[in-house]
Amino acid sequence: TNQIVGYSNDSIRTNPTIAYQKRTELVNKLKNGESIRANDNPTLDTYFNEYINAKEKARTLSKKKAYTYKHFYNKHIPMQVQQKKLKQLTKIDFQKIIDTLVSTEYKPSYIATVKTCFSPLFNHAISNGLLTVNFISSLQFPKYDANRYFSLSEDKAKALVIEIMNLADNQQRIMFMFLLRGRRAGEVLSLDWSNIDLDRKVYTIKDSQSKIRQTLTFTLDDEIIEHLQYLQPKKTGLLFINNRGVVPKEFSRSVWLKIKDNAGITDMKLHDFRHLLGFTLVNNNVPIELVSRALGHSKITTTQMYSNQKEQMAKEAVDIYLRIVKK
Repeated sequence: TNQIVGYSNDSIRTNPTIAYQKRTELVNKLKNGESIRANDNPTLDTYFNEYINAKEKARTLSKKKAYTYKHFYNKHIPMQVQQKKLKQLTKIDFQKIIDTLVSTEYKPSYIATVKTCFSPLFNHAISNGLLTVNFISSLQFPKYDANRYFSLSEDKAKALVIEIMNLADNQQRIMFMFLLRGRRAGEVLSLDWSNIDLDRKVYTIKDSQSKIRQTLTFTLDDEIIEHLQYLQPKKTGLLFINNRGVVPKEFSRSVWLKIKDNAGITDMKLHDFRHLLGFTLVNNNVPIELVSRALGHSKITTTQMYSNQKEQMAKEAVDIYLRIVKK
């Protein structure tokens, strides 16, 4: 068996003599019936980096999310915890991290990164026989509503659509037209002509580009088909490429700010196009199953938030009414 026992530039500056001593230790472990596999009980640091890099390489974790997790790990996980063996980690180690984040007044949604990052990692370690328990679910997190509720008045929604349709740049206009139809920004930027069938009037979001990691197929309506002709359809190749021949990494901030400013909209994010579509459909009594399909949700419970929003707004209206009449 081959095993790296050190590097010449590591903390102890491993040299041939030290390497031979470590080899002797490994041989003695084998003679005693012990395992010499380095990954039988790796440190959290080793396992974390291997896990995140593997997920990113397999495209089951986006580059943006991988960066977020690495940044969070390096900033908030104490070095003594990073260097602990997986089997030595305790619930207390991570509860202290959460408590520290709470005391420094980080947002609950940000603190929840402990759960979204480490719970899947520990489940992965369990499946590999490195751990037996995932204690992340038993940690005490500050409570918060993870859903973002967003809607626009009818006038503002119409103004938004008008501003988008008045964009002179064909690419920019069509990119925002896809957002109006419930697509995520990343899905739009990754659209390829090979995934668009103008004859059958459908387009496909590949599983590698879909948030739920499933291939999704949606209908192309006549309006967007008409505008796609301005891009001179091809058999293959990405739809959206900037003037330098490079695929844009994100939507143009200046274009988006101009759209919002002209439409008189302030607090709206690109992802809110999905919320706007979902709430508008539910508010107009479109069956929740159809809304879920339009948004590409894997679970109808995810779509249910728009029904909850409608109920919450109704409750707020009644509360206001009662306060008025009681005065």
